[in-house]
Amino acid sequence: MKNILFKQSPMGELIDMDDKAGIVKGYASVFDNIDSDGDIIRRGAYLKTISENGSRVKYLYQHDMDKPIGKMRMLDEDQKGLLFEAEIAKTTLGNDVMELIKSGVITENSVGILPVRKEMNAENKREIYEVKLFEVSAVTLAANDEAKIMDHKGNYDPKKVTDRYDKIAKLLRKGNISDDLGFALESEIYKLKGIFQAFTLPTVEVTEPIEVKNDELEFLNNVYNHLKKNKNGTN
Repeated sequence: MKNILFKQSPMGELIDMDDKAGIVKGYASVFDNIDSDGDIIRRGAYLKTISENGSRVKYLYQHDMDKPIGKMRMLDEDQKGLLFEAEIAKTTLGNDVMELIKSGVITENSVGILPVRKEMNAENKREIYEVKLFEVSAVTLAANDEAKIMDHKGNYDPKKVTDRYDKIAKLLRKGNISDDLGFALESEIYKLKGIFQAFTLPTVEVTEPIEVKNDELEFLNNVYNHLKKNKNGTN
């Protein structure tokens, strides 16, 4: 099952910050610790994806592809984790994020990854040995992708989900999808896939049945096939 995962690293792992130049340096991911999902990311997990796609990885705000705030000046592994240095753009959002980091409102960095090679260990923990890295984000405490598409009661908001469908459809209608845009859309498709699967999972208590529309399945399949065809065409 291929779904985007979001793994957070405390902003306490921030190494340096130059707010005048808009530079942030720190760890986006830390190796060998058990996270809240029971996963352990091992050293070397990012080497291949950095080599293949490192130049396309952007610095986002809250895992939102519509809110890029900067570009990577450096992305590499060391013994501790995934080390990054990002240059934040001098936009209103970029300046706001820098202020939020300085004031302690933004407390974590987070990676959007797709596990490629993993296995369960004797303690029933998943050890991840290779991932595909799509983006690094500055996030507030406990922020994740699901939070952006839930209402105040913790229920999925269909309007927010369909709005994300519409954004992708609008981009596809323009045609001439670049390699970088295709990379970003691939990430978004996997996110939507995870959301769609959450819609269809059985629940212990069901107050209202959730109607799963065939056109939503068809839409996801069409978008995925379009991106796959476009990617193959650029190789």
